[in-house]
Amino acid sequence: MLNNAMGNMSVQSPPTPTTRDVSLVGQAPLIDDLQHQVPLPRIPLNITATSSQFAQVDPSFKHATVNVMPFSNSLVKKAKIPLALILQPYLSSSAQKVPVVNDTVVARCTRCKTYINPFVQFTGGAMQWRCNMCNMDNDVPQAFDWDIVNQQHTDRYSRLELNYGCVDFIAPAEYTMRPPQPPVYAFVIDTSYQAVQTGMVAIVADAIKASLDKLPNEDGRTKIAFITVDSAIGFYKLAAEEPELLVVADLDDIYLPRSSSDLIVNLLEYRKSVDDLLDRMKAMHNNSHNPSNCLGSALQAARKLLSPTGGKIVCFQGSVPNVGEGALKIKQDGNKSLLDSPMMVASNPFYKNFAGECTKSQVCADMFIFGSQTSDVATLNVIPRFTGGQTHYFHEFKAENQAESYRLKQEVVALLSEEIGLEAVMRTRCSPGIICKSFYGNCTTRVPDIMALPNVPRDQSYCIEIAIEEDIQTSHAYFQTALLYTTCFGERRIRVMNLCLPVTKSISELYTSTNQIAIARTLCHQAIDLGVNKKLRDGRDYLSKQISELCTAYRKEIMGAAASASQLTLCRELCLLPLLLLGVLKSDAFSDSGVVHPDIRANSTLLLRTLPEQPWLNFVHPHFWSLHNMPQMAGTIDPNTKKCIMPPAMNLSSEKLEPHGCYLVENGQ
Repeated sequence: MLNNAMGNMSVQSPPTPTTRDVSLVGQAPLIDDLQHQVPLPRIPLNITATSSQFAQVDPSFKHATVNVMPFSNSLVKKAKIPLALILQPYLSSSAQKVPVVNDTVVARCTRCKTYINPFVQFTGGAMQWRCNMCNMDNDVPQAFDWDIVNQQHTDRYSRLELNYGCVDFIAPAEYTMRPPQPPVYAFVIDTSYQAVQTGMVAIVADAIKASLDKLPNEDGRTKIAFITVDSAIGFYKLAAEEPELLVVADLDDIYLPRSSSDLIVNLLEYRKSVDDLLDRMKAMHNNSHNPSNCLGSALQAARKLLSPTGGKIVCFQGSVPNVGEGALKIKQDGNKSLLDSPMMVASNPFYKNFAGECTKSQVCADMFIFGSQTSDVATLNVIPRFTGGQTHYFHEFKAENQAESYRLKQEVVALLSEEIGLEAVMRTRCSPGIICKSFYGNCTTRVPDIMALPNVPRDQSYCIEIAIEEDIQTSHAYFQTALLYTTCFGERRIRVMNLCLPVTKSISELYTSTNQIAIARTLCHQAIDLGVNKKLRDGRDYLSKQISELCTAYRKEIMGAAASASQLTLCRELCLLPLLLLGVLKSDAFSDSGVVHPDIRANSTLLLRTLPEQPWLNFVHPHFWSLHNMPQMAGTIDPNTKKCIMPPAMNLSSEKLEPHGCYLVENGQ
C-alpha cells in the first residue's frame, strides 16, 4: 500500500517564482489583483502520506501572511514582513465542505499532541507514524485499518485525515467534560423610555418571532427565555397557558423569581406562549416613561439563568445603562487632543469582569446597540469581545427609517439562524523554533496559547501573530490549528486545520510569496492594539512606519544600490499594500478628524477586528462603479452565475469623477 501511495509523487521542488516589480508612482493601482484567490503554498508531494491534492487546508479557513517560511528571525527583520496566521475556522459557506471522520479514532502524537494529518510519514513497516512536528514515532491505532461502519478492513491511505488538510473528527468520550448541552437563548431587551421611543422594541420582537423557525433546533432541544429591562428586571414565566410578567426591583441581590424551568422553556413545547409574548411585547411598553436602564443587573440575571447549561445572551440596548451594576457615566475628556487619546476606552470594569464570569460558564453575549446621542459602544462591546460574540451598532436608529428597520430585522434573523459552535477551545501548534506570540479576535486567551470561545459564531475571523525563536532546521514548517467544539445539534467535534510552508533563506522568494491582504489585516490588528492600549497617534504612526520600512527594505535588498532613494517600487505581490493601509488609515477607526462620533469610531474598530476576509476587504477598499456610462450588459443577470453583472470596477480616485456623472460606492455595510 505504501508503494502505491508514493508511486505518483514528485520529489522535485517547485520552481522559485521571479519578482515582478511594480512602480508605486505614475500608474493606477492594479485593483483587479484584490480579487485574486489566495494561492496554496507550493510543496513537493513526497512530503505527504498520500498524493492527495487536498493535503493543505483550504485558504478560506486558514492561511498565512507568507507562502514560504523564513528560516530565521534575522531574515524576518531584514524583510520587514509580519508573520501571522489568519483563521476563519467556522464559515457559513465555504468552497470546500469539511469532511467528517465518523469512527471516533483520533490518533495524536504522544509527545506534542499533534493530530495525525496528511504530512506524517509511516515507519516501522507501516506500524508507526512519524509526527511532522516533533519527529516522534507513534504506534498506529489498531482501528486505523478497520472500517467500523461496514465492519471490514480498509485501506488506511483512503482515510480522510490523511487526505484532507481540514477535517472534523467526531470526538470520543474523553473529549467531553459533560453531556452536550442544548442551544439556549436568553433575550435581554431594553424597554426604557428612550428605547421605546426609537421603535426598536417592536422591530426586535417581530424579528425574533420571524427567527423562531430558523433557530438551530433539528433535535427539538433548543430553549428560550426573555428578560426586559428598565429600572427593574422583568422575567417572563413561559411554562404556562399564557406568559406571566414577574418583576424584580432589588438590583443589589439578583435572584430568579421562579425556577429556571419556568423561565427557560423548550421552544417546541411552549411555542404558543412564546409567540403570544412576542406579539404582546410589540405594544406592551409603548406607554412607558421610565428613563432608567439596569442592564448590568439584567445581564447578571441572564447569566444565572444560563450558567447550568451555557448558552447565548442576545441583548438589545436603546439607552445607556444608568442604574445598578454596570451603570455608565459618559465623560468627555476635553484636556487631551484626539490623537493623544486611546481609540476607545471601556468606562466601567464591570463588563470585563462579567465577561470573565460568562466565559467560565460557557455563556456568550451578542449586543445590538441603538445609539441616539452616545451609547458607549466601546464599553458595551467588552462582553462580546471576550465571550466570542458579536456587536451590531445602529447609529441614531429610528423605526420610521424603513431601510434601517429592514437591516435590523435581517441582522437579527441572520444571527439567530446561525448554526453556531458551542463550548469551544482553539489551539495552534507550530514546528520547533516557532511560537504563537499574540492573539487577535473576539475570544479569551488562556496562557499560553489557548483561545476560549463559549460560542463560535459563523463568519468571524481571528489572527495569530507568530515569531521565530530559533532558526528553523527543517525544510518545511507546519502549523496545525485544532478547534474543539460542540455542534448546536449536540455532537462533540474536533476541527483540525493543517498548513505546510516550505522554508527559505532567499529574501526575494520571501517577498514573492507574500499575501498582501493578510499582511494588511495583521498590521491593522497590531495598530488597533496600539491605538486602544496607548494612543490613536501610535496606531496611525505604526501603519505609516511599517509600510515605509517595508518599501525601504525592498529597495535595499531587491533593487540594490542602483535604486535611488526616491524610487518607490514593490513586487506585484505587495504593490497594493500601501493602498490597503491607506484605506485603513482613512477608516472611521483611525480617522484623525474630530467630527467622527466616538461610537462610530468604536464600531469601525470592531469591524476591522472581526470581519472575514472579503467583507474586510470591501470595508477597507470599497467597490466603486460608474453607472452613467456602464456597458449595456451591466445590471442584467449572468445566466451562469445567477448574479448581477456589475460595471468595470474603478480606482477610488477623485480624478475618476465627472461633474454630471452617477456613481455607486459599496463597502458591504
